[in-house]
Amino acid sequence: MDYETGSKMLNTHQCSQCKAPLSLIWDADANDYALVCGTDHSHQGYERIVSPGQEVARGGADKVTGPGAQADLEKQLAKAEHPLSMLPAKDLGDNKAIAKQALEALVKWGLSLGLKPYLGHVCLYHGKPYVTIDGYYYKLYKNMTPIRIGTRPLSIDERSEYHVPEGAHAFLAESWLGNTRLPTTGLGVVTQEELDGKSERDPEKWRSPVAHAHPQRMAEKRAEWQVLRKLVPLEEVEL
Repeated sequence: MDYETGSKMLNTHQCSQCKAPLSLIWDADANDYALVCGTDHSHQGYERIVSPGQEVARGGADKVTGPGAQADLEKQLAKAEHPLSMLPAKDLGDNKAIAKQALEALVKWGLSLGLKPYLGHVCLYHGKPYVTIDGYYYKLYKNMTPIRIGTRPLSIDERSEYHVPEGAHAFLAESWLGNTRLPTTGLGVVTQEELDGKSERDPEKWRSPVAHAHPQRMAEKRAEWQVLRKLVPLEEVEL
């Protein structure tokens, strides 16, 4: 990765194995900069630091407020009625307002998968329903599966190997079960065409406004979503 990208990630990422801060070093073998665990260079993988709200959405309320918090939250969510206003009002892909009927269908679909729509586990992207990254992590929590995910920019050699276009932002998501690396990975790319593309309906607006505003973050989220989608089966549950 380039020095600027690595420097920024020092403030947004941590070791996925021990949660320690990272260090940016020069990797002579790869002829490139690399991020490593600041405590133990042998540790593998690093992850984006999540907010307390994201931790709760992923099933980690106990980590935020103490033992028993997640169980209490699950009970509250099961009993309470939630207004649709608690859900995202706009499509994440094109930023268009979501109709009430579509929101109701999204909630029903999320609940059928054993997810909590009001914790941000499902979304609409260009009109299609998807499970979010937080939703997949919640499923890992419910399944008690100790899988951890690490995301990083592709190396120079990997960009060539994956045929990443010039100027594109590209991330790779890797997975571990405990300390064992799994073969399952996810690739996330945001192309220059996406960054520059204008909406067909309104040429004054960007075709993918979120990707245009945050291309690196979008590439990273796509990689993470892809590997989670492969690792976490979605099975409908009886309501």
